[in-house]
Amino acid sequence: MTATWTAARHVLALDVGADSDRALPDWTPGSHVTIHTPAGSCPLSLCGRPADDYWRLGVRNREDGAARWLHDNAAVGTSLEASSPLNTFGIDPGSDNHILIAGGVGITPILAMALELAKRKSSWRLLYIGSSRQEMAFLDHLRGVRERVTVWETALRGRPNVAALVREWIEGPSTTLYCCGPTGLIESVSSDFSSHDGVRVISERFAATPELDGSFEVELGRSGERVRVPAGVSVLDVLEERGVDIPWSCRAGICGTCETPLISGQTDHGDSLVGMTRAADVCFPCVVRAVDDDVIVLDI
Repeated sequence: MTATWTAARHVLALDVGADSDRALPDWTPGSHVTIHTPAGSCPLSLCGRPADDYWRLGVRNREDGAARWLHDNAAVGTSLEASSPLNTFGIDPGSDNHILIAGGVGITPILAMALELAKRKSSWRLLYIGSSRQEMAFLDHLRGVRERVTVWETALRGRPNVAALVREWIEGPSTTLYCCGPTGLIESVSSDFSSHDGVRVISERFAATPELDGSFEVELGRSGERVRVPAGVSVLDVLEERGVDIPWSCRAGICGTCETPLISGQTDHGDSLVGMTRAADVCFPCVVRAVDDDVIVLDI
């Protein structure tokens, strides 16, 4: 750890460098890494610039877990174990226009994307929503592009009509909306624009509560073995008990680490990886459920 500071009320900023002569792995805007601590693990977005020789992270405090441990213990010189960067939210290369919508700490992946789009001189706008400026991290990082940024403080102005604001910014043959923040914001944006001609919506969220409803069977496609997954238990849990090793980080369908090839089966994916981030022939065992008691067949 090379630096720590308070980015906003309840948000700790960390600059993390390599602990050896090796360079940190390359990354692209929208990427996240999983940080491992004695109190657990958490995925955190990279919110600096890919050219930097360090990773900049923003961590919102929580009641417990890895985020709370970082707030209580992270300091210059602290060593952290981290995964390689994974991008499940990146900039759509086929889009003519880009609209970024960030709610609260959802600014962390959005910030890197905004700075990259500005560097490319692309067509883009950013709506950053927070209760007040004191609660909104990294506002100072946006000073150089503030003509493209709308900051909305709900304590002063109430909740914004996001759809009305965003419609004014849609232009060109194709526009991509990127949304990161609370579930309600993401669902509202998806509902308002998912069927809008020429508009694509992709999103990422940091919190999810998996609904592990129903009991069903999972088949291991390579061996033909079938196992039953009870209600309230994830496919990942069951496979781990059978000795099947699947990498994971969040266990909530938000990071993409446990992506597994799906051979067949009607599924409720249950994850928060949408749009360009999830292929039809993969699933995430931490949250996936079968539909109508169908059998899910995985390529493992």
